[in-house]
Amino acid sequence: MIKIRTYSNTILVSFAKNIQLNRKNSALFRDQLISKLTFPYSNIIVDFNEVKEINREMIDALVAGQRLSKINRGQVSLFNVNAQIYKALRLAKVDHLFFFCDEPKPFSQGLLMA
Repeated sequence: MIKIRTYSNTILVSFAKNIQLNRKNSALFRDQLISKLTFPYSNIIVDFNEVKEINREMIDALVAGQRLSKINRGQVSLFNVNAQIYKALRLAKVDHLFFFCDEPKPFSQGLLMA
């Protein structure tokens, strides 16, 4: 399950434990993310805490979100990215588009309220 929450102009995305990312999930993620990115200065924070692998469709959805965010003068930040996901992003040659962060693991209530 993909959870997308909006606080002011910040979009928080997290994934359920052991989620299997497939075409259906990726399309849902892309559609929900694009619908949220209609406001200016929207920032996206994606928590990959429970995700072990990422597919091409999810990478494309993240890139689409990053492009819309850039148009709206926002940014995309990726939290808790493991080595396998980072390698997939590097192989797709899109790792330079995102900000990679370490903390928190997983989202804390303090971050959600910020």
